[in-house]
Formats: sequence, structure tokens, C-alpha cells
Amino acid sequence: MKARQTERRQIFVLTAEEKRTLTFVLIAFLLGVATKHYRTKYSTPPAQLAIHEAAKNAGLPAQKRAEAKQRKVAR
Repeated sequence: MKARQTERRQIFVLTAEEKRTLTFVLIAFLLGVATKHYRTKYSTPPAQLAIHEAAKNAGLPAQKRAEAKQRKVAR
């Protein structure tokens, strides 16, 4: 009976190519998660950049819109 207990049966056996493929997929997944985390933490959303640049160049368009609304209400 001892001979049977020392014999281990391997259920999940991978070839060398399968191990490389699995390693590649895991590394790609981890890089994707890291990139997503980095972009959410350190990037500025494009809409905010566009609004900020437009406000600089157009002389505060939000103020102009507010003034136009006030003129419409005054009529």
C-alpha cells in the first residue's frame, strides 16, 4: 500500500508551450490592469482639457452665455 501513497497523480499537466502562453496572457492582463489604474489616477479627462482651453482662448464663454441669458430675461 505504501507504493500507492507515494505515487502522485498529476491531474493538471501543461506542456512548455502552454506554460509560455499562460504566462504571456497573465502578464498582458496585469499590464492592462496597471495601465488602467495609471490612466485613471494621473490623466486629465479630454473634456476638461477642452473646456479649460476654450475658456482661456474665448474669454470665459460661460460668462458670455450667462450675460446673454440675462439679456433675454430682461426683454
